[in-house]
Amino acid sequence: MKLLHQFTIILFTVQFGFSQNNAGSISGEIRDAVTKQPLPGATVLIVGTRLGIVANENGYYVIKNIDPGKYVLRASMIGYESSTNADVTVNPLRNKSIQFNLNSSSVEMETVEIQSDYFSKPAENIVSMRTLSPEEIRRSPGSAEDIFRVMQSMPGVATAGGKSAQLIVRGGSPDENLTLLDNIEIYNPIHFARTGESMGIISIVNPALLEKVDFLTGGFPAKYGDKMSSVFDMTLQDGNKELYNSDINANIAGFGLMVDGPIAENGSMIFSLRRGFFDMLTSIMNKPAAPRYYDAVGKITYDLNPQNRVSLVGFYYIDQIDREGTTKESSAMSKYDYLARDDYGSAFGLNWRSLFAHNAYALTTVSFTGNGWTTRQGTLTNRSLRGEDILENEYMIKSEITYQVHPLLDLKIGGQQKFIDSKNESWLPEDTTRTGTIIPATTISFTPKTTSKSALFVQANYHLFLPLTISAGFRLERFKLTNEMNLSPRLAVSYQVLENTTLNAAYGKFVQSPASYQISPDPRNLSLKSSSALHYIVGIEQRVSDDSKATIEIYHKDLLTVIVDPDSTNLLLNTGSGYSEGIEFSYQKKFTSGFVGSASYSYSVSKRKDNALQSLYDFEYDRPHIINLISGLEIGNGWQVGAKFQFASGNPYTPAASAVSKNGTYYLVDGPINSARYPDYHKLDIRVDKQFLIGDWSLTAYLDLWNVYNRENIISYSFKADAAGTIILNPRYDFGVTPIVGVTAKF
Repeated sequence: MKLLHQFTIILFTVQFGFSQNNAGSISGEIRDAVTKQPLPGATVLIVGTRLGIVANENGYYVIKNIDPGKYVLRASMIGYESSTNADVTVNPLRNKSIQFNLNSSSVEMETVEIQSDYFSKPAENIVSMRTLSPEEIRRSPGSAEDIFRVMQSMPGVATAGGKSAQLIVRGGSPDENLTLLDNIEIYNPIHFARTGESMGIISIVNPALLEKVDFLTGGFPAKYGDKMSSVFDMTLQDGNKELYNSDINANIAGFGLMVDGPIAENGSMIFSLRRGFFDMLTSIMNKPAAPRYYDAVGKITYDLNPQNRVSLVGFYYIDQIDREGTTKESSAMSKYDYLARDDYGSAFGLNWRSLFAHNAYALTTVSFTGNGWTTRQGTLTNRSLRGEDILENEYMIKSEITYQVHPLLDLKIGGQQKFIDSKNESWLPEDTTRTGTIIPATTISFTPKTTSKSALFVQANYHLFLPLTISAGFRLERFKLTNEMNLSPRLAVSYQVLENTTLNAAYGKFVQSPASYQISPDPRNLSLKSSSALHYIVGIEQRVSDDSKATIEIYHKDLLTVIVDPDSTNLLLNTGSGYSEGIEFSYQKKFTSGFVGSASYSYSVSKRKDNALQSLYDFEYDRPHIINLISGLEIGNGWQVGAKFQFASGNPYTPAASAVSKNGTYYLVDGPINSARYPDYHKLDIRVDKQFLIGDWSLTAYLDLWNVYNRENIISYSFKADAAGTIILNPRYDFGVTPIVGVTAKF
């Protein structure tokens, strides 16, 4: 702990004075959660103080002259359930933007006190949902303020190790997860994570930009489609309308700048720009060149009038690797002297929200999403022995109408149309795998005509009587390239058996169409159909107190017509099947009284088979036991400490069973598929934060110490046979003790 002690000494040596005149403010909007109508007259209070205000005719409020510090903010209105944000930080001379969406209450008597809700959620998201705020993301131990690493600690989610930020949800693969940014679908939200791969370093989106993140790990409603496992739905903040705020932050992962504030009379903006540090650090240390990355994310919001709001959202990223010297592909024994890899992506969209009636609104999105990469590998004299040029662009328009037919019934109807333009060109020289299989030289050129995907959906939420809510819907999808149509029904039910106890259940069919990287290697892959999953979920939720809850969920997923690669050719088939099932126990306490915490345990089984004649085997992402324990404590004078412990069973792998000689060279013979497991994975992370108030700005420094007790977690093995036929096993380890030091300045 010497490093932690030194860090504490450094922080104490840079204490600064604080002026009592540097008050901040909080502003935002209060709207009906279903109709998005403003709620004039709603009250916003800072709990434990006399500060508060009533929203104006547009549902807008501003609370001024707030001393810097942490607060609990509560919004309430007669006829609505009050809503509480338990984690609001006010900084000197800055404005904090906090939005509230209030749900109508079934309690009609004005004299009845309605319990405040720390865990409000849309009526259609009945099961398997967790919502996080940017402050919860920021201070999470072991995450280095990365959104996806925080989500790896959620119930039913397995960590892929410190070297990957990908999400493995309830035994599914990372490419089964849908990611949205302000209603815009994005391909790869993680730097250095290509489609179909399980790696990836850090999120593209700066968490300081976010208003919230909704993470649905199963049973999601009909508005979401074309993915089988989960939904990761990020909502960007609107820039605040009062003051200009600026943030500068730096840690081992990179340097970033964020600004937000008003533009014109009825508009606001928020923008972030980041640049990675990896290449700079390795250059200073005279090490081989490391990856470099850049990303930019922004949003401009403008009110045309009280009923119509438009927002322009966009992001861009580029990841680059250039390396000379020996590189080795994990899939073969081929070695190359040169590697150049560029990954890039962008998304731009316009959202138009129109409150066209007092009980209805429409949300229309027009967007472009692009994703691609290039690779060149070879020798210094021939740098293109193998390579690829991949590009996929989507142009999409989608619209949905939400209509409150009755206070007990709301209806959502929508549709979307995508136009897809893709290119896949790649070339490989003849090669030999470690098992002696000869891979012939291949060239792929797949440039299909622009194709389309279309979808229609309907979702109804009906409060049949006081304790019972039914959310039912269906989604109809068509993929022109493979000439198929799928109908996916969804149903969820919630029944409040006691005042603080609710039983929940959900069923749904979820389909995922083949991706271009799966179709392109062989023309026969145009006959591929969508993979599908049937979700069955039951659970119980217990509100332990206003700020804490406990849940138990049992789930089962049947997997059908899964796309598999049966041999070493490029022909893929829909002959795969399997299942995933498990039980999850979780407890969550929001940040109140200076303490936050959560605990979860998951037991699951994930099985697959590639054809009807094959026996079931453990899927590569099967992690039977997962434990996550997280806590955080505010200890005064700007100090916060937090800790996270993670445990996960080792995931399966296919071992090398023996070595055979072919033409004087020994090659490996694989044992039964996924018949062995890596050692169990576990580690302890500790985070220490200290905030300094320096005149009219603030500085927050932190130390995020990963793997405190230096556990040697093995994340993979490589096998090879030496000249005598002896099998040599080399482990690849996750990070050992790793200090992440970061600083954020707000002014």
